[in-house]
Amino acid sequence: MSHEIDAIAYHEAGHAVISMRLGYRCLYVTIVPDGDRLGHVCCEDPMIGDHEQKVEHALKVLIAARLAEGKCNGSEGIWGDAEDRVRATNIALSATDGDTDRAKALLNEMIDETRQLVDAHWSDIEILAQRLLTEKTVQRPFGEAQKPV
Repeated sequence: MSHEIDAIAYHEAGHAVISMRLGYRCLYVTIVPDGDRLGHVCCEDPMIGDHEQKVEHALKVLIAARLAEGKCNGSEGIWGDAEDRVRATNIALSATDGDTDRAKALLNEMIDETRQLVDAHWSDIEILAQRLLTEKTVQRPFGEAQKPV
């Protein structure tokens, strides 16, 4: 059970830290189960607003969770959370007008870029995950939104 809770904490910390590092506010992160969710973050949605990188940012936030979870437990697979995978696939397909080859290429590019972000901010992800394991819910992690990387 402890291994599963650790994975959830790192998963949610990955979403939150990368979201904040891309410049979005995060109100809270929790590993308290709620319905079908084992945890969740409440951060600004990158797809809302008028900015050029909304698709890339949304994909990076979704992908970061699995990469952080995988780095924590030594798993190389990219997708563990079906909901994140479906959301990312739908965003990529929408951004490429349904072209599956281009959508796959976009996802692969975002996976590579997100892996670099997760590695660069791993210490923050670890700090937040450890706080989640102790506190279960963390309000306003790391204060205000961070500047884009």
